[in-house]
Amino acid sequence: MYDELYQLEEELKKVESCKLEYLPEYGYSSKEEIIQLIKEDISDVKGQIDQNLKLHISKLSSGYTDKILEEERTSLCLAQGLSRYC
Repeated sequence: MYDELYQLEEELKKVESCKLEYLPEYGYSSKEEIIQLIKEDISDVKGQIDQNLKLHISKLSSGYTDKILEEERTSLCLAQGLSRYC
């Protein structure tokens, strides 16, 4: 995701520095429209990165990883005589 963010930021710089008002690389769309779309994409990617970081931090703060949680669930089910997967 960081690569995608970097590429979008580079693309934004390239478009902003372009002298043309309508860009042939983007189907002759207006420069302002393309800038707005790239900024929206950057915002979306940053949101995904933030969401992934929050998820990672919550896993660290709880002390459980996905593997440990799965083992704990299986252990609890087996202790009660239940099949883990039904």
